[in-house]
Amino acid sequence: MPAPKRITPRLTLSAAQGNAIQVGGLLGATALAWYAGREEAHGTRPMVASRLLAYFSEHAFSHWLVGRALGIRFTGYGFHGTSHPQHYPPGARFVFSHLPLLSARTDPASLRATVPAARAAMYAAGTVATVVASVVIPGYCWRRGVRGARGFFIGANLWSVPLLLSESLRPGGDLRRAWRELRGHAQ
Repeated sequence: MPAPKRITPRLTLSAAQGNAIQVGGLLGATALAWYAGREEAHGTRPMVASRLLAYFSEHAFSHWLVGRALGIRFTGYGFHGTSHPQHYPPGARFVFSHLPLLSARTDPASLRATVPAARAAMYAAGTVATVVASVVIPGYCWRRGVRGARGFFIGANLWSVPLLLSESLRPGGDLRRAWRELRGHAQ
């Protein structure tokens, strides 16, 4: 099966620039979740803002963080919409194609030089981070008594179901690539 076409970014950022943006986003998401928990019944808006900010900050940074820890080098980040717009219905396709998303850009030689387990961990890291944040942020807010947090927890985790299916089943999905690496069928 041919490799999926790589999306051309609207903007390319260095690893330092992309990491600064994403670490700032994750720190902001943490502060908003903490604030929502302090406000309890009035923390609904900061809770939702926290999850959205984390959503735009966690995925690519997790690929980079795990990849670098396991010896994979990156050339920077691409700034663009979704990497797989063809998998969305027309209205959602437009929205997800224009969201401000970052993608970690691996150095191809470095990626080939690492062991399959390292590549698998790097591929899986983004999806795992997204699922973890979908549990932790609304779960923390629910525990703190934020109004609507229980429903938000359920909704955020239901959102993870199509994410997991997409990342597991589509040819360029991160979990599918991770599984392929572990099985020894790397492209």
